[in-house]
Amino acid sequence: MDYYLFAARSVTHAQRMARLLSDAGISAKIRRAGAAIPERGCGYTLEVSAKYFARAAQACRAGSVLPVKALLSSNGTMREVAL
Repeated sequence: MDYYLFAARSVTHAQRMARLLSDAGISAKIRRAGAAIPERGCGYTLEVSAKYFARAAQACRAGSVLPVKALLSSNGTMREVAL
């Protein structure tokens, strides 16, 4: 299953993004970044289904709460994508 991770600089940043997405009708799970984003090991991510990526990105832009970066997880690999 493909999904996107929106990297957040803190748990508060992740919670703000999650609230924006929830208000837009998009489900997102807050997760610790851990090994998924090694250079941001203490950060958090939001997991968003691939089918909602465009809507989620738009909701973040509209609410002025942008992720630090976005990654696509597909077939066990991750790559950074433009938001």
